Amino acid sequence: MKPSQPKYAHALLLLVTSLSIQTPALARMASAATADNTARLAVVKPVSSCAALSSVELSDIGGQGSRVLAASESTRDGIAVCAVEGQLAPQINFRLELPTGTWEQRYLQVGCGGLCGNVNSTVRAADGCTSLSTGAFAVASTDMGHQAADEHFGDDPQKRADFAHRGVHLTALASKKLIAAFYGRKAEYAYFSGCSDGGREALIEAQRYPDDFDGIIAGAPALNFQVQKTLYHGWMARSNRGADGKPILLASRLPLLHKAVLDQCDVLDGQIDGLIADPRICHFDPAALQCKASADPDTCLSAEEVATVRRFYEGPK
Repeated sequence: MKPSQPKYAHALLLLVTSLSIQTPALARMASAATADNTARLAVVKPVSSCAALSSVELSDIGGQGSRVLAASESTRDGIAVCAVEGQLAPQINFRLELPTGTWEQRYLQVGCGGLCGNVNSTVRAADGCTSLSTGAFAVASTDMGHQAADEHFGDDPQKRADFAHRGVHLTALASKKLIAAFYGRKAEYAYFSGCSDGGREALIEAQRYPDDFDGIIAGAPALNFQVQKTLYHGWMARSNRGADGKPILLASRLPLLHKAVLDQCDVLDGQIDGLIADPRICHFDPAALQCKASADPDTCLSAEEVATVRRFYEGPK
């Protein structure tokens, strides 16, 4: 399926990354989107039964064998929904939850993390959005075409394509068709939110299929797989091993490091908001956390831990 042509007039891309970039054009787009898209829309009730969605045809979207597997009444965080499970050929599984009494004409698709491999509708980059907890959105997610969180799917060219871009795009098309069948009208606005691999999915959507969503949140996008899955992970693993082969810096120590970095660098962009907008101007020295004589070891790092953090920050040489 060929990528659609962009509609730059209505597409809004919000990049939630470690580096924040603001341009006048993006500011104008964001302002327009705020004015147009955040007003509360009227609640629309279903015109179809939940069970009737089992007969909605999906082969026109995913090809032969694509179908709705199940459609049943359920709840999400106490909100009544019609839960639809489907499969798009060859093996793209998805789940769509349609509020039965609270839908406000908005659709949210959630990206997955890591190598995906399961249908998980946990909202990461948009966590805390009030409308998500009130049942205003129809919400969908997909496993991206394989059912295991390891790399073996990469041996199959079709599954690589499904993971790369096809799974998200076809899930969006199928979900929109099911929304129209259930409510008798299309969603007024569609959004995508993803973090890590979900951030990568978000950027791919913006590039390949910009008409799928009106708003996109790309959180911490994992883009360079060749470096990330080889050199970077290998360096991090080797750098955190002592002479005895055991890890030096444990996860329980990270909150201490995290707080120290924020204490020094959060203010550098002029806002204290728990974020480091531009890591390039943050020159944190982990030696500041090294334990002094008689210090409580729970409040500081050992010399070996400091050396490990420094190796993390410096990267491979």
